[in-house]
Amino acid sequence: MCGSTGSRMGGLDFESIRHRVKLRRDTGEEQLYENRDDVSCPVCGTAFSEALATSERRCQLSPPAGVDICIVREEARTVVFTHAPADGH
Repeated sequence: MCGSTGSRMGGLDFESIRHRVKLRRDTGEEQLYENRDDVSCPVCGTAFSEALATSERRCQLSPPAGVDICIVREEARTVVFTHAPADGH
């Protein structure tokens, strides 16, 4: 389960780990990355499934049931990390 007060708070430099994640979508304001190499979430320390980085002030999310979410608010963007259930469903 994703914790809200983890000691790993801070952002993630996707450029420096581009060989470990796949950019699935880039609209200019939003980038969606797929974790291909068990990169740790900067909030809870467990590997995330996907990460949505957005500079938009508003964003609607509709995660499936059982998906945990961690959020990092940086100065210029918000990054939402999703954690799929252990069974992959």
